[in-house]
Amino acid sequence: MPLREIRRLRALDRFLTIQFENEKEVRDLVRLAAEICEAKIASITILDTVSHHFRYNWGLEIDDAKWNDSFCNLTIGGYQPVIVPDVRVRPDLAEHPYVKGHPYIRFYAGVPLLTHDGHHVGSLCVLNDDCLTLSETQLSMLGILAKQIVQLFELEASIMLLKEQLKDVRLSQIQLKSFFNSRLVLHLLLDTEFRILSFNKIFNDLIVKNVGVVPKEGDDIRLYVQEHVEPDFVEHYSRAIRGERCVLQMDSMDEDVPLNWLVHFEPAFDPDDRVMGVSCNALDVTQKIEQEAQLTLQNEHLKKVAFYQSHDLRRPVSSILGIVEYLNEKLGDQVPEELEMLKLCTRELDEKIKKIVNITDLTKD
Repeated sequence: MPLREIRRLRALDRFLTIQFENEKEVRDLVRLAAEICEAKIASITILDTVSHHFRYNWGLEIDDAKWNDSFCNLTIGGYQPVIVPDVRVRPDLAEHPYVKGHPYIRFYAGVPLLTHDGHHVGSLCVLNDDCLTLSETQLSMLGILAKQIVQLFELEASIMLLKEQLKDVRLSQIQLKSFFNSRLVLHLLLDTEFRILSFNKIFNDLIVKNVGVVPKEGDDIRLYVQEHVEPDFVEHYSRAIRGERCVLQMDSMDEDVPLNWLVHFEPAFDPDDRVMGVSCNALDVTQKIEQEAQLTLQNEHLKKVAFYQSHDLRRPVSSILGIVEYLNEKLGDQVPEELEMLKLCTRELDEKIKKIVNITDLTKD
């Protein structure tokens, strides 16, 4: 299939799926086409590769089963109006059921429906049971109506596409908002004048709880920053405005309970890659700091244990080993078996103490 035909069918598919919310405007144009030509029947026909589709008719409900491709083929593939004053003189139309029988069509005029990019998707047809002759004015007006009909279809197709895109955007917004508010990170977007552009639920809840007011977009963030951390906050904000990424660990109070925040300041850019504000992402690291403090305390205890083990425990062990060595030298070959066992056990105990000391020494790092 030629590429142009593939593109035509894609354009045609849009026309077939259109559902006008208000069809009156289209139907009025079809009726107006019949009245301008002083004909009794008018219709909009959409043509694909295998069939024709009557979208709107006036004056006669056309039965697709009786309507074959004879009339439709008159305009398909062409770009100019087709006028047949008396269809009975054409062999391809004379035997048509609508010519030989009701409504006894005698006159046919068809104007191609061309999309903005030149694809032929159908025709605006007028038919009559008497032979007619159209003036240049009538034919020109018929062409204008055809263009107006195409514009209505394309406008409705664009509206449908925008609605679908809007649904996708709203879904993305819902998903993003859900992700935005479900995170454990406080998020805040500021403009270049300290004004709040957006924030998530964590920030909102924190301000409501600690300050007693509901934050709003446009508020100055300095209204909510505690006085003792404001200088550091302003400094890091200013660095981000200059394009620098920086991190600040700051503390605050939550109902007299100290909190620690790790705040990342990053420049926010507009579509032209210019800094339009600062993105602040803060993570509550209070628990992490408490855990680190607890680990530090435990390490201090381990150091004391290591010191005790390496000095207080090893001192008597060393004394025992010294006594055993003294007795070995004094007794010579007369060393009893029990003394050898004592020596062996004492050395084994000394090795175990050394291992414990080595393990505790690793915690110092």
